[in-house]
Amino acid sequence: MNNDYQIGDFVTFINSNYPSIIISIDNNNNNYLITIHEYNGDYKFARNNEINKINLSIYEKLSVLANYGNWFYECHKNLYQELIIESLI
Repeated sequence: MNNDYQIGDFVTFINSNYPSIIISIDNNNNNYLITIHEYNGDYKFARNNEINKINLSIYEKLSVLANYGNWFYECHKNLYQELIIESLI
């Protein structure tokens, strides 16, 4: 497992045409819970060999999250707030 991945990292996923964000890491099974744009931000488990870390601007990151369903903000306010604060600095 690639220990360089952390919760909040943006990645590409082999089964999506859009960036995803890591929501949770299951170290026991070497899986990453990531968001899927095509499913309105819903989650899917991905293996280490299915994702690649990417660098996005703060505005691109906010845009990715803004395109998920309204439910996503309620469940992940901390991710939004961290990015908003980062954009103001």
